[in-house]
Amino acid sequence: MAIINVRSPKYVYIDEIELSYAILRLSIWTGASSPSPAPTYIIRKSGTGIVWFEISELIRDYLDTTFDGNYSGQAVWVSTTLLAYNSDNEEVADDGESFVAFDGYNYFEESRGISVPNTIMITNRKLFVLEDNTFRVPIYTETSPTVTFLKDNEIVGTTTLPSSNESGEQISYVSIYGDTTNWDSFKERVLENGGTDYESNKCLEAYFNDYSIGAVDKIIVSDSDGIQTVNVEILEECKYEPKKVTFVNKFGALQDMYFFKKSVESMNVTKESYKSNILDSNMAYYSSNHVYRDFNVVGKESITLSSGFLGEEYNEVFKQMMLSEKVWITNITDDGEQVLPINVKTGDITYKTSLNDKLVQYTIEFDNSFNAINDIR
Repeated sequence: MAIINVRSPKYVYIDEIELSYAILRLSIWTGASSPSPAPTYIIRKSGTGIVWFEISELIRDYLDTTFDGNYSGQAVWVSTTLLAYNSDNEEVADDGESFVAFDGYNYFEESRGISVPNTIMITNRKLFVLEDNTFRVPIYTETSPTVTFLKDNEIVGTTTLPSSNESGEQISYVSIYGDTTNWDSFKERVLENGGTDYESNKCLEAYFNDYSIGAVDKIIVSDSDGIQTVNVEILEECKYEPKKVTFVNKFGALQDMYFFKKSVESMNVTKESYKSNILDSNMAYYSSNHVYRDFNVVGKESITLSSGFLGEEYNEVFKQMMLSEKVWITNITDDGEQVLPINVKTGDITYKTSLNDKLVQYTIEFDNSFNAINDIR
């Protein structure tokens, strides 16, 4: 099925020499792909010979990608029916097509409107992941691909993803543990399963240092279109606490990226103030009372993250993260996983290469997408 990336324009048209006006019946829905429901929009447009309709903006109203720690494929079905009429209000032609729509986009240099299906829904073909943590690869399931995980050329896991007519199953997030795992570490797995007796100690740390869970160095994805390979490099960080940032990439899929090095947290406060009268009825005052009082005090916290040393293929990953409208950071607390929305504050980036810069490393600043004080009303 054809794919629409709705952050880029998508035009549909109907042409007929007798055409005086056209009607578009546009249906947008989730769930099963058929049957298509009643039209979501019915639009009439005049023209001579040919009429064009832009539908991406209409579809976006029904596609809002969310993330709360659970990785789920988010898409909508789209059906178009175009009817051409002459000046006597007689139907003279019809056309139509069906699509699956994702919250992705095309670059200017790429073809407009329809994206060629890409089984592996990330651009980079090398992953830098955190040791002893679960990482996931978004896979487009239309061709029923098989995902194989290898370590030292030995198969350590394999998953075959069946095609589906459900909109929520068009993207599957696959890890070595399958496509239903939503925990990132052994500690989180214990807490998510209701465990309350997790205790970090030297014996456990020594065990995990010797036996990494889910170690993988290569992923092979095969389907009717051929074989694709993703190499995996596992990084260990002992000094800093790595941060996981999740964003919606250019394919409309959730993609994780780890920042392995130093992080710096800060807060910016804005406020208003006024001069108050502290005199009482006896024209006396207490020196402990505020003459200048603050109000509308708003605090917004930020975090600056350093990526550590990565490969040049991550230039494209950073590009897509900075172009993303939805970004989250995941913290592992004593109560489990905490996912918080953030916005990319850094507004410019200079792409680095091993030739020019020797080592590829980025520092990105993010703003929390909420105020420090809960002011949600």
